[in-house]
Amino acid sequence: MLRGNRYRIYPNKEQKALMEKHFGSCRFVYNKLLEIKSLMYKKFRISLSEFDLNNHLLVLKEVYPWLKEVNAGALQQASRNLNKAFTNFFNFGFGYPQKKKKKDHHFSF
Repeated sequence: MLRGNRYRIYPNKEQKALMEKHFGSCRFVYNKLLEIKSLMYKKFRISLSEFDLNNHLLVLKEVYPWLKEVNAGALQQASRNLNKAFTNFFNFGFGYPQKKKKKDHHFSF
């Protein structure tokens, strides 16, 4: 049996701003990669792999330099989450992956 612990944290203003920057960046990258993957499939019938999406992260970092301020592992996790959402959609019949919203109240990275 796996066990986990939950901890409540009380960040100061600087830490809160940094966490919000990470949350926003992960949400932004997820939505952009979803848009890219959907567009490539609709236009060219090409399915992008997780490796291809990670290569698009480099392009996104060049276009949006503020993404360089965020931990790269968090952005790659957003790519993994998108890939997992598509796997669940195709293999297990879950719904098509939706864009992340700012008012979702599910803050994780």
